[in-house]
Amino acid sequence: MMNISAKKKTGLHLTAVTFTAMLVCCAGILYDSAARAGDGLFDGDPFRGREVFAGKGCSGCHSVWGHGGDLGPDILVAVQGKTWYGLVGDFWNHTPRMIDEVAARGYPWPSLDDREMADVLTYLYYLRLFDDPGDAARGEVAWERLRCSGCHSLGGEGARRGSPLDRFSAYPSPAPLAKAMWNSGPRMQREQLRRGRDIPQFSGHEMAELQAYIRAEGVRPTREVELQRLPDPERGAQVYRQKGCGACHDHPDGTSPDITRSALAKTVSEITGLLWNHSYAMSAEMASQGISFPRFEEGELTDLTAHLFFLGYIGEEGDPASGRQIFLSKGCAECHQDSPTDGSVVMQTSSALSTRSGLAAAMWNHAPQMHDGMAEKSQSWPKFEPGEMRDLAAYLRSVKGTVVQPSVREVSP
Repeated sequence: MMNISAKKKTGLHLTAVTFTAMLVCCAGILYDSAARAGDGLFDGDPFRGREVFAGKGCSGCHSVWGHGGDLGPDILVAVQGKTWYGLVGDFWNHTPRMIDEVAARGYPWPSLDDREMADVLTYLYYLRLFDDPGDAARGEVAWERLRCSGCHSLGGEGARRGSPLDRFSAYPSPAPLAKAMWNSGPRMQREQLRRGRDIPQFSGHEMAELQAYIRAEGVRPTREVELQRLPDPERGAQVYRQKGCGACHDHPDGTSPDITRSALAKTVSEITGLLWNHSYAMSAEMASQGISFPRFEEGELTDLTAHLFFLGYIGEEGDPASGRQIFLSKGCAECHQDSPTDGSVVMQTSSALSTRSGLAAAMWNHAPQMHDGMAEKSQSWPKFEPGEMRDLAAYLRSVKGTVVQPSVREVSP
């Protein structure tokens, strides 16, 4: 096994810093193209969200990939794998500590209107599109586990059955490697089976880790990085239609995976790994039906991956029945009912329910008042588990314009 030199590790660190510096610019361009699609996925603007994040003092406590404050968690770690409502739920769970910290420093509570909330959440979500550059040491482990050197050479070492992989070392992203693997997939998989080997399967972030290893050990004329054009989720939606993906995946029948569900809460490198894992069964099924296996041209796989990634922005639809139980068990109905005496909002008739961002902003701005009221009554702060915020929002939408009275039998003590 090869050792990663300290010099190359430093180069990888600089690559990560470069990625961080590029994130917001890239996100804004992506937003522009996605917003043109008019598909309703995007409520906010990440450019504005960056300004709100800084202007409200969030960066004083939270860092982004190590840049910023350290009182709170690194924001990219905190939002990883979260959908819109997952982020809203985490924001809510985090507010008691934040309220105390803000008050202790004499700062006002950073209120957010509907647009600001949408912008901040969009900014945080978009940052996850740009997966971290991967770890070369873990990539070496993946290289060995996947037995890549049995067919391919890297840095002058390895077999020559397949093409050398050094050319991919110029790319920060695993997308070019993933595209080449997909297009060569049927031939590669036939060769694996001919040699009596299992088809290699990626797990977790292995695609990014493998790319980091190739980037560190590959031999090329210069060490300059080759940047590709930015992925465009609008074009990705067109690729999804043009390649006929929806013929099987829009109506999964048990044989084709629900591609939207599979991509939920996944990073870009995880999605590219899933696409490869799926390609063998897909090529066999298409061959049995006499259908040509789809090939990706320049940028198409990257765009498709961006499209699938952004489907997770909304996530799955919540369950109103479960949301009703949450509304009652969290004690929401005790205050947010018809004609409350303490100034609380009647949630079912509030205009805040008109949009996702409106509900999120209303809860955020309401938090200090609720925090003080619960402290006076010695009550515990209600926290949301994964999926509960989604269900609660679905319930509130379903009963908008009606009022649900608290039930002693259904409300937890």
